[in-house]
Amino acid sequence: MLLKEVPGLEAEKTKLLDSVKRAHNSHAQLFYGLSGTAAFPLALAYAQYLACKNPGETDSCGECNHCKQFDKLTYPDLHFSFPFARVAGAPRELNCEYFQKEWLEFIAKRSIFHLNDWLTQLDVANKQAQINVDEAARIIQKLSLKSYSGGPKFVILYLPEYLHGSAANKLLKTLEEPSDKSIIILISENPEKLLQTITSRCQKLYIPRLNPEQIESYLQGQGVNANEARTAASVAEGDLVQAYKIALDSARYKLFGQLFQNWMRGCYGAKVKDIFAFVDEFSSLDKESQKEALRFFIQTLELAFALPRRSLALAHPIYQELSFKLDGFASVLHPKNTRMAMEVLETAIHDLSRNGNAKVILSDASFKFSNLLRIKEA
Repeated sequence: MLLKEVPGLEAEKTKLLDSVKRAHNSHAQLFYGLSGTAAFPLALAYAQYLACKNPGETDSCGECNHCKQFDKLTYPDLHFSFPFARVAGAPRELNCEYFQKEWLEFIAKRSIFHLNDWLTQLDVANKQAQINVDEAARIIQKLSLKSYSGGPKFVILYLPEYLHGSAANKLLKTLEEPSDKSIIILISENPEKLLQTITSRCQKLYIPRLNPEQIESYLQGQGVNANEARTAASVAEGDLVQAYKIALDSARYKLFGQLFQNWMRGCYGAKVKDIFAFVDEFSSLDKESQKEALRFFIQTLELAFALPRRSLALAHPIYQELSFKLDGFASVLHPKNTRMAMEVLETAIHDLSRNGNAKVILSDASFKFSNLLRIKEA
């Protein structure tokens, strides 16, 4: 992947290129930011630039054999590490090598994704993912080998916060004293969960989310029509993955919007019949759609809470179509009940992930919401 193919992040690309030109780029780098950024494709494009035999001032050449290998994900010294969960038929000692075929096919189709997209691909979205000590040993072994290509050796470690404690400790020496020509790029969405001894060994680069205009432009470049791209970009809160999903399946997200509207009206009015009607409709969705809907509800809460504080008459296209006034809903929100409402939704997602009963979980959440919406700001 070329740097110019990575959406946005021009300042971040410049920082990386400058560090290479000044020979100040570290062997261990931490790209960190919220989920839904272009951190993963940036890591790929940056690694390609470092491996390129004829790099230019602003990008890799795209023509040398190393660049062509990167384009096909066949560069022999490019290794990936990522969270996984045990699947049926897997060996007792399990690491990422077992999932390489699925992983390469997955990232070849989509270089920007959420962890849950990958776990769903493996059909383990309801299991606890991690990066275990066997995988840490594999990383160390891969980097200890002589370079097959004659160029740099790379490990792109996606979400190191999922490292098991023993795995994280096992990697410390490799991060501090890597073998020759080794470069490790960590991509984290929760760097505060990393061991301080890991972050202290890394050169850090913050990866921001894109603004709506950048997301809209990217979506149109992916073949999304202008209206759908604009709608998706305006409601995704900078999450490129979420924006792409909304654009591809706008009807699904309009259903989520309808569900949220009906749910909040039922909760605010303490209308038990309406609440149970919502619970029944919500429970009819498949498990992944239920969790996706709850994440959409969280985004709606964040947006509604921010409205009066932004002093903007920001329209949400999905709710605009439904005649649900976010500014009116925002009037009952304040820091205390918004924080508590977020916790209720996060708990619901967690319980659904553990195969909890959707009707029980959403009934409980509904009555909690009904009380939360009545809490007055202190």
